[in-house]
Amino acid sequence: MTDREIVRQDMEGLYLGNLGTVEFDLELPENGIHGSKISWHSDNLNLMDHSGHIFRPSYGRGNREVTLTACFRYGEYEDERSYTVTILEENNRIEVADIYPVRQVAVKGETVCLPCACAVKTKDGRVIAHFVDWDRGLVHCWEQPGCYKVHGRLKDTAIPVNGCVEVWDEKDGDIAAVPVKKIKCCADDTSLLPGNDFYDAQERMHSYLLHTDEDQWLYNFRCAAGLSTREASPMTGWDSPEGLLRGHSTGHYLSALALCYHATGDEEILNKAVYMTDALWECQEAFGKKEGYHKGFLSAYSEEQFDLLEKYTPYPKIWAPYYTLHKILAGLIDLYNLAGIQKAAEIAEGIGDWVYGRLVALAHEQRVRMWSIYIAGEYGGMNESMAELYRITGKKEFLEAARCFDNDRLFYPLEQGLDALDGMHANQHIPQIIGAVKMYEMTGEKRYYTIASLFWKIVTQSHMYAIGGTGESEMFHEAGNISGLLTKSTSESCATYNMLKLTGELYQYRPDAVYMDYYERAVYNHILSSCDHQPTSGSTYFLSMRPRAVKSFDLTENSCCHGTGLESHFKYVENIFAIDKEAVFINLFIPSVLSLPENKLEVTVKTVEENPGRIFVQIKAEGRQIFKIRRPYWAEGKPEILVNGERYETQLQEGYLVFDEMWGGSTEIEINWPCSLRYEEAPDRKNYFTVFFGPYILAALTEQEERVVLHAGKAEEDFEREASRPLAFRSRETGCLFIPLEKVWKEEYQVYMKKA
Repeated sequence: MTDREIVRQDMEGLYLGNLGTVEFDLELPENGIHGSKISWHSDNLNLMDHSGHIFRPSYGRGNREVTLTACFRYGEYEDERSYTVTILEENNRIEVADIYPVRQVAVKGETVCLPCACAVKTKDGRVIAHFVDWDRGLVHCWEQPGCYKVHGRLKDTAIPVNGCVEVWDEKDGDIAAVPVKKIKCCADDTSLLPGNDFYDAQERMHSYLLHTDEDQWLYNFRCAAGLSTREASPMTGWDSPEGLLRGHSTGHYLSALALCYHATGDEEILNKAVYMTDALWECQEAFGKKEGYHKGFLSAYSEEQFDLLEKYTPYPKIWAPYYTLHKILAGLIDLYNLAGIQKAAEIAEGIGDWVYGRLVALAHEQRVRMWSIYIAGEYGGMNESMAELYRITGKKEFLEAARCFDNDRLFYPLEQGLDALDGMHANQHIPQIIGAVKMYEMTGEKRYYTIASLFWKIVTQSHMYAIGGTGESEMFHEAGNISGLLTKSTSESCATYNMLKLTGELYQYRPDAVYMDYYERAVYNHILSSCDHQPTSGSTYFLSMRPRAVKSFDLTENSCCHGTGLESHFKYVENIFAIDKEAVFINLFIPSVLSLPENKLEVTVKTVEENPGRIFVQIKAEGRQIFKIRRPYWAEGKPEILVNGERYETQLQEGYLVFDEMWGGSTEIEINWPCSLRYEEAPDRKNYFTVFFGPYILAALTEQEERVVLHAGKAEEDFEREASRPLAFRSRETGCLFIPLEKVWKEEYQVYMKKA
C-alpha cells in the first residue's frame, strides 16, 4: 500500500466509541492498525486535554462540545480528521441538610408565579439556590382566599420541596407611594482637576477615543444589515466577525463616547457619537427592510441567536444574545441621557418595541428556562434598560418587558433575607440587581429595593476582597471565603464597575456614608488600578491577588472588562458631590470642582498626594448653606480643622462633618485627618492581611513565588517612608518596597501578606 492508502485505511478503521455522551477519559491511540502515527489536538483544554483526559462541566453549566482533531502520518503523507465530542455535565450530587421554607402571597383571581428556585442548605454548610420542578408548573391561580399547599422536587433529584401560597382577598403594603431619591449626584456639574492619577486615567482614555475609527466599530453591524463596511478593518477578539458576542464592545463604545463628552465637553467626541448614531439608524432601517426580520431589530448579527435561545440552545452554540443587546441598548440610552442625542432614544425605542413583542409572546415558564441556561441565557441589565426606556417614553409595554427579566433564582432567596450567591456568576447577576433598583424607582414595589439593598450588604460584607472587588474566576463562592481564593482570577473588573453603579443608585435613596466608604475603596484600589498607564484602552480582566501577580491589560481581545474599562475612567466625576434640599455633600476627595452657577455656588476639593488625610475645600457661596464632608473610613481620631486659617470645631453627624454657616465670598477649609499605615485582616483567616495607607492599598513589589511573610506588629513602626516615589514605603523587616496598587504597572506584586 502507498503511504496515502495506509493513512486512509487507518483513518477509516479508527473507532473511538460513543462520542455523544462522554463521561470518562477517552483512550486515544498513538498508532493506527496499519502503522501510521497519530497525534491529537483538543480545541478546548478546559474540557479535554490532548491526551483525552476530560474535565466535566459543573452541574448546571450544561453539556459541552469539544472538537478533537487527529493527525495521521505515515511516511511522506499526512491527513486530519476531526471528531465532535459531547462532554456531559457532572451529575447533581447535592446533599441537602435543609430546604428553606417556600412561601408566596397571592390575590384571589390573579395569577401567581411560584419561584423557579429555592434556597438550600447543604450538608457541608453552604447555602445555594437550586432550581425546583413544581408538580403543577410555575403559574397558578386560586379563586378563593386560603392557604394552598404546593409540591415539587429539586431539579434532577427526587428530593421533595413543599411550599405554601397564601391567597388573600387583596394585597397591600408592598407599594411605596412615590419612590423618592433623597439625594442627587452632581456629576453633571463636576469636573476633574489636572495633576492627579484620576485625571490622568481619564485623559488617557479620552486620547484613545479621539483616535478610534468609528467605521471599525460599525463593521459587524453594517455586515449584518447588508450595508457597505466602507473598507474598515474588522473588529477583533470577542467582536471578531466570527464571534458570537460581536457587537457588545460597540455598545460599550457608545457609552464611553457619551460619558467622555459628559465629563470633558469635547465637541470632537460628540461628533463621533452623532456619526455612530446616524450609522446605527441606517443599520436599523436596513434590518427592517430585510425579509425575515422584525421592525426595530438592531444587532451585529441576525435574529438567529434569539430564535435558538427560545429553543433552549446551549452555549457555546449561542453566546448570550440578550447580554449583547443590552450593551447596545444601554449605549444608545447613554447617548440620549448624557449627550442629548434624540435619535439615539428613537433607535432605543425601536429596540424596546422589538424586545417587548418578542418576550410577551413567550410563556412565563419558557422565559424562566431561557434565563437559566448557562451563559446563553445571560441578559446583562436588560431589566434596567427596559425600565429606563419606560421612564423616557412612558410606554407601559417597556415596564412589562422589564418584568420579563425577573430572576427568581437570584431574587427569591434575597426576599427571604438569605445569602445564596454561592455558585452564581458574579457579573451576570449584579446588573440584574441594578435593574431591581430601577424597577423600584419606576413601580414603587418595595421588594425590589429590599432585594437590592440586601444584595449590596451581602456582597460588601461577605464576598469582597480588600480592593473592593468580588468574585473568583467570575463566580461568587461561599460567604466569607477570601483568603482561600487568592488566585490570578480574582476581582473581575466588570463586577466592580457594576457594584459601583449599584452603590451610587442605593446611596440616592439612603445617603449613608457607608456606601461612599465602599465606593472610595473600590474606585481608588480597583478601578483606578485596572487601566494601562499608556493611552491604549487596555484594562485588566481580573486583578490578581496571587503572589508574583502581574497586571494583564486587554488591548485586542475586546472582552467584557475591556468594554466597561472604556467607560469607567470617565465616571470619576460621579458621586464626588451630591446635594439634597438642605446640604451639599462632599463624599470623595478626588481633586475636582463643583460648579452650580444658578445657586451661586462653587466648591473645589484638593488633596496632598503624600498625605491623603490633608484635604482642602474652597467654598464660594453666598448666604446660609450646609456642607457635609464625609469622614473617611480610614481616618483615625479627630481631625484638625482650619477655616480661613483659624481653628474650627464642628459636629460629626452620621459619618459627616457638618458645616452650617452664613457664607460670603471665598472660604478655605483645611481638614487634617490623622492618616497612618494600617493592617486589614482577611475576614476568614487572621494570619492573612493587607497593608493600607489612607484610602490606598499597598502592593509589595516582589518577584518571589511565596507569599511575603511579615511579623505585622504596628504598621507605622514596621515601615519607613521611601522618598524615591510618591506614597512608597519600605518594609524594615524584608526591605521590600510597597506602593499603591494603582501605581503598579508592569511590576510583579503581591497584595495579601501572611503573618509570621
